[in-house]
Amino acid sequence: MSKEEAIHELYKICKDINFDEADDIVINTEDIEEKRFIRTVTDCILQQKQRQVIAEKRF
Repeated sequence: MSKEEAIHELYKICKDINFDEADDIVINTEDIEEKRFIRTVTDCILQQKQRQVIAEKRF
């Protein structure tokens, strides 16, 4: 699998993340850089979902 394919796959996986699970993952991760990465990714996905809700006027 190429890096481009891996990133696409990672994006698809992250889009479907359960935010309750993300907190558990961060808690169980010892590496501070990995914790930051997980938080950054979940923040990005949450922002996308918020933009979608606002665009659909579901707020």
